[in-house]
Amino acid sequence: MDKNKISIIIPVYNAEDYLDRCIGSILDQNCSSYEVILVDDGSTDSSPLICDRYSSSSPRFRTVHKTNGGVSSARNAGLDIAEGEYIMFVDSDDALLPGALASMTENDNGEDLVIGGYTAYVSGVPVKDVRPMRAMSFSGNCMPDFFEENIRRNCEMLDAPWAKLFRRKAIGSLRFCRELNYAEDKLFLFSFMASCSSARTCPLPVYAYHLRAGSLGSDVYSDRHLMQLRRFLPLYSDVLGKLSAKYPSCVKVGMLYHKDLVGRYVCRILGIFASRRSHLLNKDYIAWTYSLMDADGRLGVFSLRPGQIFNILLYKAGNVDLSLRVYRLTSRICSIFHA
Repeated sequence: MDKNKISIIIPVYNAEDYLDRCIGSILDQNCSSYEVILVDDGSTDSSPLICDRYSSSSPRFRTVHKTNGGVSSARNAGLDIAEGEYIMFVDSDDALLPGALASMTENDNGEDLVIGGYTAYVSGVPVKDVRPMRAMSFSGNCMPDFFEENIRRNCEMLDAPWAKLFRRKAIGSLRFCRELNYAEDKLFLFSFMASCSSARTCPLPVYAYHLRAGSLGSDVYSDRHLMQLRRFLPLYSDVLGKLSAKYPSCVKVGMLYHKDLVGRYVCRILGIFASRRSHLLNKDYIAWTYSLMDADGRLGVFSLRPGQIFNILLYKAGNVDLSLRVYRLTSRICSIFHA
């Protein structure tokens, strides 16, 4: 097999504590048909030296040093120089599981997308195992079956670009959105799936996703997060529209707007407004949120989780001023308990 069958792109930013583990997991693979592109995104620790050490020791490794621009910028820099038939993304604090590359390239029929499973770890302890149900190749009229099988709770199989192989020619000019630092990976994956024509599933865990205890309470309640959602959701809505138009008979694709965009993200926004003070709580933001709900033809008072009935009733009242007053009141009350 050619050494560049797979281009493994690793964005690196201040990862000195984890980078050797990550790269070691690649070197331990029983498959050697790969190149590794280390993109140092302006690190201020010893990560650049670690990257240079590997790239000077083996022609399979290449290092790109750039000014800090975020993970999307780093992945795009890797895509711009990748030479492999397939692209794999690995985060510098994660690792490949033994046999990952061999498992994902076995039975290769030239599919545009290959999806493997992953194991999530918290402080080194495995807490969740997510994988496809079966080994299967999908194309043409069978692609709806791929989505029916692999769109699951909170899109847990399709939220991130890792544990996957992307055919480089199928990626084409598609790149990660540099304006996003939240859900940019999901947007990339769904944009790719809206244009690709075939997929294959590998029902084995191939990726170790490491969550550190300090990272579990991310800033999902912050104004910064709300601004990211405002940038992400219109883009996600457009991609879901393209996917639905391509697969009109696929029930789970058709339900993504209702269950994921509205049920997950829009309801998160409303939950933040109802429970925490925010400088973004204003008529314009609420009206924009409600416009997304207007496009959901499946939205009923009891169509989502019971905890969302309050927010949906406010929306159904059709009065943005009323919603604003209610959310200001409830957020003040709840802030007493958050203090």
